[in-house]
Amino acid sequence: MIQKAIKLKTKIETREDLVDICRGVFTKYGYHKTTIDDIALAVGKGKSTLYYYFTGKDEMYKAVIELELSELKKRLLTEVNKNHDPQSKIKAYILTRMETISDYKVLYLAVKEQSKSRFAESDNIHQIFKVQEIQILTEILEAGVNEGYFTIQEPEFAAIGLIAAIRGIELKLFSNIRKPGFDKTLDNLLEIVLYGVIKN
Repeated sequence: MIQKAIKLKTKIETREDLVDICRGVFTKYGYHKTTIDDIALAVGKGKSTLYYYFTGKDEMYKAVIELELSELKKRLLTEVNKNHDPQSKIKAYILTRMETISDYKVLYLAVKEQSKSRFAESDNIHQIFKVQEIQILTEILEAGVNEGYFTIQEPEFAAIGLIAAIRGIELKLFSNIRKPGFDKTLDNLLEIVLYGVIKN
């Protein structure tokens, strides 16, 4: 009788599985109401198993946030890269962000709260998310400069300004995203925001 080889999961793979289970628990109960007992019950293991992979609930929560940030970034870049000119890439970024960020419920609530009570300043969720946004938009703007679409001296500062402009009217945009003519509204907004950097 030939026995099939059983592939044992590595510590990294097991931790990834645990993070995915943690995501489900944090999504259901939220950070404050979730307990280690809740997570241990969902995992089907004792708390000692969890502490082998994580120092505590904060590290579990942070791991979930990092996972969702990574997934969101991948999704955003996939949609952005379907377009060719920089303005279309920015439009794709805004639309995808607005339509999908709520799918990542743990990240969405963390950013919405803008809380700094759980982690050190350098690990603040809102700041990490902002840095990721700036990086993506800066790369789009830099490509636009290199291709002759924009005349920008400091693309990173332009990206920060663009994010600020979008966030300033984000609620208004979101409330109209399903309405007829929204696509044209967003085009007009981008023309206004980018007017100073588009070549005449």
